[in-house]
Amino acid sequence: MANASEHTKKRVAVIGAGASGLAAIKECLDEKDSIEVIGFEQESYLGGLWRYVEVSEENPNPHSSVYKSTIINTSKELMSYSDFAIPADWPTYLPNQKVAYYFDLYARHFNLRPQIRFETKVVEVKELKDEKNRWLVRSHPVKATSPIKIKEEIFDYVMMCSGHHWKARYPSFPGMKKNDPEPYTGIQLHSHFYREVDSYKDKNVVVVGLGNSAVDLAVELSLNQSQVYLSCRRGAWIAPRWLLGRPLDHARTRLSHLVPFFLLQLIVASLFKLVVPPHHPNLKPVRLPLSSHTTINTLLPERVTTGTVKPVKNIKNLGPGKRVEFQDGTVVEDVDVIFYCTGYHISFPVLHPDIVTDGKDGSQENRVWTWNYMVPPRHPNMAFVGLFQPLGAIMPISEMQCRFLVRTLVGKLDPLPSEQQMDKEIEARNQYIRTRYDDAARHTIQVDYASYCDSLAKRIGCMPTYGQLVSQFGLIEGTKLWTETIFGPPSPIQYRLVGPHAWEGAREAVWGYAGKQGYASSKYLQEVQEPKAVDQNKDTS
Repeated sequence: MANASEHTKKRVAVIGAGASGLAAIKECLDEKDSIEVIGFEQESYLGGLWRYVEVSEENPNPHSSVYKSTIINTSKELMSYSDFAIPADWPTYLPNQKVAYYFDLYARHFNLRPQIRFETKVVEVKELKDEKNRWLVRSHPVKATSPIKIKEEIFDYVMMCSGHHWKARYPSFPGMKKNDPEPYTGIQLHSHFYREVDSYKDKNVVVVGLGNSAVDLAVELSLNQSQVYLSCRRGAWIAPRWLLGRPLDHARTRLSHLVPFFLLQLIVASLFKLVVPPHHPNLKPVRLPLSSHTTINTLLPERVTTGTVKPVKNIKNLGPGKRVEFQDGTVVEDVDVIFYCTGYHISFPVLHPDIVTDGKDGSQENRVWTWNYMVPPRHPNMAFVGLFQPLGAIMPISEMQCRFLVRTLVGKLDPLPSEQQMDKEIEARNQYIRTRYDDAARHTIQVDYASYCDSLAKRIGCMPTYGQLVSQFGLIEGTKLWTETIFGPPSPIQYRLVGPHAWEGAREAVWGYAGKQGYASSKYLQEVQEPKAVDQNKDTS
């Protein structure tokens, strides 16, 4: 017979088991007395886009977009989940295989797999509009035989964690389509479908874009004897992974947030000019740093100076044949391959589109209408996790969102603002983004890692303030820890020093990441060897 308390639990559906979905499931389990959580994952594995998957006839459009050589651009100290530190002896910047393995370790450590229904495709998430504002989730097994039997379940709350890097976004150029007069006849691919470099050896290649994927592909292809033309509409700041002997993201401390923004921009620009070779004229940024998304690649300036990567302006015309003409007058007669590194459309096909956009025009420009990057005002029992473009890693930001959402759901935080207040705050945020950044699709959901996480931490009660640190660790140790939070890199683990669900290993992990003698060998910074579950894909159906 079921326990009476089971009937009072809120049923939560988590759609997706990638970086955001794993954090959502784990945070729901932290409130297991009040929440029953079920995760839905259409693949047979967890980790989302960080799990390398081949493009094949059987799987021509995989959800994953990583290629074999992908390396994350955020240091391990700032991409770690807050209560499961990445081992200290791992590389500073992790290759995609290590990132996926870290997700495996995280899921194993917190026993998340039993809550996930693998190989289960969600086909619709529909608002019931009943008195409890519940949701209907319709799903079926991926390998179901015809006729497909749809399973319908009702949930009190839905957390959308399926990501927005799956529906490729293409530009439009004359000659791009096969039915255009005198079309381009070479290969055209979105970077989503790029996997390895050998297929393009000794080719003339055009890479369109100047984001991280575009620059990574340009460099990798050029290192494999390809001549690369890097085509972009506007320039950008190109930064190395290391700056003045430290990982680049370690320079953005909380102290830097106290500096007036314009002055900070000038300081960053001066630093870049000292350590980075001069930008090619076609790559020269038109805005100061931090007003556009910085592209991170250490090797690009060197490849440009050798001529193996040639920066050119945007494409003017494609064709006839393999001819490509650029807006700066450059013409290349024999382009074998064009890679479009032009981002993604924000799309959640299992939802009515008005839930994401609030019915407002602009979905093609990736404009969304969510309060605090999470909650659609007219649908308070729905939340999006990871629906942002971070200056930093997605994992700790998504985790902080989940901590806030779950504690709000179980009534341990103040209720959400009214619809009118949400709308007001959304409009103010969107106006700020339009003012600070280029008015482009890639910037509509831009967010700063530290300032955003700090704002959520204050609501949750886990902000490592001086008073709380001294109260928890004593005057001397508390003062030292507070100094580290201000002058050191804002590690996610700092959010587990105090507050709800504080982690006993947080102090040692913080000092270990800071390089304090004796702490790098802490048991909390070691890879824990735990027994594997007997059934790795056990579900809750």
